[in-house]
Amino acid sequence: MKKLFTLMAAMLFSITMFAQNAPTAEEQERENKAIEAFLPTLDARRSEFVGQPAKKLFDVIRSSAFKIRNIGTEKTSPWVEYKGKTWVYGLSLFNKPVQQAMKDKEVYIIRIILDVRWESSAFWDSVSSAGTAWMEAIVRKCLDAKVKEVSWEHFYFPERKTASEK
Repeated sequence: MKKLFTLMAAMLFSITMFAQNAPTAEEQERENKAIEAFLPTLDARRSEFVGQPAKKLFDVIRSSAFKIRNIGTEKTSPWVEYKGKTWVYGLSLFNKPVQQAMKDKEVYIIRIILDVRWESSAFWDSVSSAGTAWMEAIVRKCLDAKVKEVSWEHFYFPERKTASEK
């Protein structure tokens, strides 16, 4: 009986935690409007960031409505590089985790091209020791790099149809 009670309490706790973390449609709409108001300022202030350390840009992003919830790297293709190596030269910042973006079928992306060229596997090895704080480790690694370009996009996922639906 004690095990059953513990199991039930754990399930209720996890449901409560999920409910607190999942934004309501109203909260999501409010966040999207704030992001839409912020992103054009990146265009207007682009000259302030280009040629400067990325720390300045990250400070502006962190103080905005755009919350970094996922990070990807901008990298070269192994097909065009010598010996098939890939090189990291920038970051893509996403306002939603992958699962949420796929569910919502949209995501805002800020792309930052940096004046760096890190070998991809060495780059990931250098941040892997951070464990669950890997996104913060990536940001810290890039703070001193000079910004070459910054852009943004409101990306919509296309509807997918299976062969049987066509």
